[in-house]
Amino acid sequence: KVKKLYVGVDGEEGLALYKEHKPDLILTDIRMPKMDGISMSKKIKELSPDIPIVVLSAHSETNYLIEAIESGIGGYLLKPLDKEKLYNTLEEHAKIVFYGKEKSEHERLLQEVINLQPSVIFSNDETKKALFTNKLFVDYFTLENSSQHHADMDVYEHLKKFNNVTIEDNDKDTFWLDYIFSNPNKCFKVMVNSEGKKNNFYVNTKLVNRAHNDKVVIVISLVEL
Repeated sequence: KVKKLYVGVDGEEGLALYKEHKPDLILTDIRMPKMDGISMSKKIKELSPDIPIVVLSAHSETNYLIEAIESGIGGYLLKPLDKEKLYNTLEEHAKIVFYGKEKSEHERLLQEVINLQPSVIFSNDETKKALFTNKLFVDYFTLENSSQHHADMDVYEHLKKFNNVTIEDNDKDTFWLDYIFSNPNKCFKVMVNSEGKKNNFYVNTKLVNRAHNDKVVIVISLVEL
């Protein structure tokens, strides 16, 4: 049913196997020597919060099941084990893993396409949290670790700290990113002072409604003049 199967005789070995091989899915008993399945699952969840874990449990272990659910464990099967239910449960979780990997690959390819664009591009939601940036943005605004999408960092605060952008006809007391948000779908010129070099850009912004919710995304493109 699977390409690779790693078997641990107890929770400690199971945790060690996970750290070494990073499997896509975990199936664990609750009662095991050295470290029980719940404790092992919690430690694994600390390393990989999204890892699907299915727990095998006896009817007498319902108190453990409550703890398992609270720990974010995705599913459980009662003993005696029904093979058909086991296969169906594993298949359901495998689909989640597959779609997650597919989504990550699409995001990676999208990022590669964005990085190839000749203009500086970044996008923020209405809370000014960064959704994505491209490599030129990273280069001009001296962000670290250009391999990530920067969704886990506060780009707005970073840009505010290193405020090296001026906008024509903008009140100097207004931070340039705030000015962009208060003037959606407007085009204007900016000057970026990067490492002592001044670069002039033509700024184009676009407000986009996100699908299935009311959130608004602003996509900002800076084309060097």
